[in-house]
Amino acid sequence: MKREIVVQGRAEARVAPDRALVLVTAEADGGSRDDAYRAATTTAGAVDAVLANHASAIGRTASEALVVAPLTRWRKGEQIRTGWRASRVTRVEITGFTDVGPLLAELVGADASVVGPTWLVDEDNAAYDEVRAAAAADARRRADAYAAGLGLTVGGVNWVAEPGLRSTPGYDGVTTRFSAEGGLALSAQSLDEDVIDVRPADLDITAQVEVSFHFDPPSA
Repeated sequence: MKREIVVQGRAEARVAPDRALVLVTAEADGGSRDDAYRAATTTAGAVDAVLANHASAIGRTASEALVVAPLTRWRKGEQIRTGWRASRVTRVEITGFTDVGPLLAELVGADASVVGPTWLVDEDNAAYDEVRAAAAADARRRADAYAAGLGLTVGGVNWVAEPGLRSTPGYDGVTTRFSAEGGLALSAQSLDEDVIDVRPADLDITAQVEVSFHFDPPSA
């Protein structure tokens, strides 16, 4: 008979984010596909100028989508084309947080639509390993407590697994969630003369681990 105590250790830490993700959409309408595209190009150029002005605070930018699609409306039971809309969505990762508020304000001033920021913690942040180690220590404390209540002695480790890993490959046992609201949706119509204050929102990192400990039976 296998002698083991199986427990799940858990730990949590609150961590400051490493970067902020913002999605910026430059779009424009036109009577023809070319008209819409040219108008959106003008807005996209203004967006790119703002991003270049804040280059030192930006870690990475990438165009996620470029769409030119017809605009339609229903009339007498059928769809009627009324024009075209062209749009470009750019993913912007900001690392200089003091620039977040001014950057968003300037992007809106360039007639772009902005969604964000979403605060992110980098995968190589040392906090991940710290919370994993704390979860392992919690597992040991739980095993010792159960063993003490049963008059047993905890020995070595039989196996260690992150929850779901034994049946669902790819899960790393660590989850990250917001501890505060971190998102804004802005458009040119919502721009005020004053810059909206945008501050980093701390994130909660949670780690879980399953551990099987060998135990020795109570002495006779």
